[in-house]
Amino acid sequence: MGATLTAVSDSASALYANGQFESARTLFESLAEKGTADPALYYNIGNCYTRLGQFGEARLWYERSLLFDPRNEETLHNLEWLNTRLTDALPPPNDALLHWIGHQLRAILTPENWGLVAGMLLAGALVLLILRKFKRPSLSWRLPLTLSSMGLVLLLAAQISIPQSDKVVVVGNNSYGYSAPDANGKRIVLLSEGSAGRLVRTSEGWFYVALGDGRQAWFSSDHWSRVLPINPH
Repeated sequence: MGATLTAVSDSASALYANGQFESARTLFESLAEKGTADPALYYNIGNCYTRLGQFGEARLWYERSLLFDPRNEETLHNLEWLNTRLTDALPPPNDALLHWIGHQLRAILTPENWGLVAGMLLAGALVLLILRKFKRPSLSWRLPLTLSSMGLVLLLAAQISIPQSDKVVVVGNNSYGYSAPDANGKRIVLLSEGSAGRLVRTSEGWFYVALGDGRQAWFSSDHWSRVLPINPH
């Protein structure tokens, strides 16, 4: 299975290098459809959409890449370049506090590594407790208590650092915002491609989105895509 995924990725990279960006995108996205959680893959898909001039989709995939690898300089650079082209796009509001904390933690270690360090500390605490029980009664309980406390805190960090996002991005040319989830309702805002917001709630094909300028409106979900979960087209 791993060899097959590598072969598909290599074929997609070759197509991209030859300027066949649509074919490369299709192959890259076929890997994403298989549940491959790889920031480099998302970065490559973003590059394909950039080359195809679909900047809303490009931003969506760069955001996905940064969600899993917040410090990737190439992705940050490409997203910064993209933002210079999306001059009419509305930036998203700040992340929710818990999502922001998770982002900072992932910039230090992956969730798996946070969990690994936590497991090592808890295992060390258990060894010390066993040693104190059967071999060294004089051994202080403070060290295993400290290690176990640190391990539990890092377990919490591992849980919080699991990628989460309520961000949504306009992937169509534009999207009208309404006062209610009804296309016959009052239009209150028009957003251009690449605009982003925070998804507050949904209702039968509609997203209620909080925008970076403080406004909130209902938008047809056909014009938007969530950063998470990842659902390739």
